[in-house]
Amino acid sequence: MIEQIDSKGFYIEQCNLPGEGKADDLVPAQHNTIQLCKDRWFVIFETRGFRGVDDNRSVIYQVRKDAPYGPVLSEGCLDKAIQDWDPLGNGRHYVKLCNHSVAFGVPAGALINGQTAPNAGVFVAAWRVNPRVLDRETGYLLLEKEEVLPRETYRCYWIQFKLNEAEDDIDIIQSKTPLRQLGYENGKAICSHEQLVTMNQGYVVPVPYNDRCTEWVFLLHWGFGANVPTSICTPIKFRWNTRTHLYEWVETGPILDGPDDMGIFEGGIVPYGNEWLISIRITPRTIGNVWFRTDDLFGPGPEPFFSDEIRSNCPRTTFVFPDGMVRVMTTDQINSPYQNVYLRRIPLHIMDIDPDHNFVVTKTDVVFDSVKEGLPLSIENAPTMHFCRLLPHTGGNTGHLTYFVRPRAIKGQAYTAGIFKGVVKPEEIQASGVYYSRITYDQDYPATWQF
Repeated sequence: MIEQIDSKGFYIEQCNLPGEGKADDLVPAQHNTIQLCKDRWFVIFETRGFRGVDDNRSVIYQVRKDAPYGPVLSEGCLDKAIQDWDPLGNGRHYVKLCNHSVAFGVPAGALINGQTAPNAGVFVAAWRVNPRVLDRETGYLLLEKEEVLPRETYRCYWIQFKLNEAEDDIDIIQSKTPLRQLGYENGKAICSHEQLVTMNQGYVVPVPYNDRCTEWVFLLHWGFGANVPTSICTPIKFRWNTRTHLYEWVETGPILDGPDDMGIFEGGIVPYGNEWLISIRITPRTIGNVWFRTDDLFGPGPEPFFSDEIRSNCPRTTFVFPDGMVRVMTTDQINSPYQNVYLRRIPLHIMDIDPDHNFVVTKTDVVFDSVKEGLPLSIENAPTMHFCRLLPHTGGNTGHLTYFVRPRAIKGQAYTAGIFKGVVKPEEIQASGVYYSRITYDQDYPATWQF
């Protein structure tokens, strides 16, 4: 049980690489954190601008010392946004954006069943790349529905890496390459579902699939080629190859579709006893959540279960916490004190879920409220706090959540289309970034990794 949640301030205040900081009107946004060894941590995130919906830019990493919120030892770029991108070589130029970055792996020195894991110390980082059209006159990104985009450029990429010998940076052991299933390295088909065209991935990091942590599972979401980015999901399996000492995408599970022709996207997989739960956001933008429950992620596709218990059309993340509780982090928009509910994503809530009783929400708490915290994010610019992550537990009765805070506003003149009504203020850019909160449990729980 969580007894208390306390905000602690910035987790990633800004990127310090040239062209990627707040002086360039870019802020840290989507992010994830994994443990590299007992006292080193890897943070991966994207920078984000204010030119319209999902103005994600470059993929950045940091190596941190002692704790996930500890001193930064190194910072680098894994993939850089391109403002004049010709991916097909046909003279048609787009903006290249990067997003949804994740990472996974067994920390160096970690013990599995009392023994050092053979795959310990090798890690994967992956992210999605997509094209957008920039209106050069206004400086705004067109909405995807306003422009037909080359769907074959919606792809995921990955690297594999180790902590270097000095333990202050990473060494890349597999350079950036398209993420494709083993046996589908070439040709149009990316995986065993050859009809899938556009490719994306979930927010939440992959999770171990077996007790030895040599297999990991993750959720991808896809489209079929129409001008809709994502509509269905599939679980995928990574396996450690004992010969190459690298991970491979070895299997793709069944196509998961939403009930009543609902599109589903931005999901995550969590273990639940001897079963697996998949929690997925629905589209078009509406209130609710789709759940799947199965004991075999790669068997016949389970039936979807729609629940309106999560009263939000916002991004959401789902984790199993150290106390065994399944929790979803998003905004309870129906009960938000800051209306209009479809404009504002505040405050950030954490919801206890009971999977055994139709995924009912049994308890809701506030993780972060920018108004009560006194951040200079004006209500008319629609403060937003989402993409919440649970950090790996280090033992004891405290843990940490991280989340992205920003206004839903535009840089420059007011943009009247869609949901963007305001112009971002300099102080709002300075206040935007990734924040974190400390959670206190009612008792001690063991660490995620043992050393």
